Amino acid sequence: MTIKALTGRDWPFFQAWAAAENWRLSFLEQRLFQNQWRPYFHVLWKRGRRCGFVSAVSYKTSAWIGNLIVAPELRGRGYGSQLFEYVLARILRQSKMRKVWLTASEQGAPLYRKHGFATVDQITRWQAAGCAVAPQARILELDRLMACDRACWGESRASLLELLAADAYSLSSPGNLALLQAGIDFWQLGPWLAETPSPLAYKKVLGQARMMTPKAKQLLTDVLESSGATPDIATNRLQLPGFQSFDVPQLQARTGPAQRCHCPGQSRQHRITGAIENPSLSFCAYAHFFA
Repeated sequence: MTIKALTGRDWPFFQAWAAAENWRLSFLEQRLFQNQWRPYFHVLWKRGRRCGFVSAVSYKTSAWIGNLIVAPELRGRGYGSQLFEYVLARILRQSKMRKVWLTASEQGAPLYRKHGFATVDQITRWQAAGCAVAPQARILELDRLMACDRACWGESRASLLELLAADAYSLSSPGNLALLQAGIDFWQLGPWLAETPSPLAYKKVLGQARMMTPKAKQLLTDVLESSGATPDIATNRLQLPGFQSFDVPQLQARTGPAQRCHCPGQSRQHRITGAIENPSLSFCAYAHFFA
């Protein structure tokens, strides 16, 4: 059994397995992993057969594990655990690493808890049909976005944002800044950064995103519960018709003492206090913090 870096021949297998699980990968994410981020994507082989995939993107002090999937007919044999432990060990060898995030199905929760991960937040994915009838001039506030993202994430992700910005628009409202990523199958709103909770600012950003997304495309965005926006969208208090939720993940962390942090995705700031369980959720997002 060996674990190797992704090759061009491996990608169609990953796409087929991901599609069978109804995963929706953005065009920009797929392009990154097939090009600049290919070294971060790994394949587990056994006796000449692909058994599973996982990605692990590292920055200087943080990392993100994702895309952990095993061939449907080979599940329950420990291949997922081997892939996860392989990339986690690689990350832990980096001396400056302080936190690791990941998202996963509820079935994977026991594995992550075994390694000390715990819930820190919940995420709802929302979708709506686009409204734009004609292309709009591309507006990009990249420097401001990088500064906001660095303050929120805790370190620079300039290389990622520069790559995403190649086919994206920036949206803003008082205290809010977001990136609208264009795509082939759908458009995606994120990262979405906010200094303070504001229903009116959320409404403006979501409205801008929908009005800029072509009519033939779906608009997707992930909203953290700690942002306070989810109840307003769910009850349509923001008066934004057409938004529906179809995926409810959790954000989890492996922590030491409780600490103040900013986590990835949308407007957010919350305190990590340990495990928070919700058995009704079908997906989880986790993070691993180091003292």
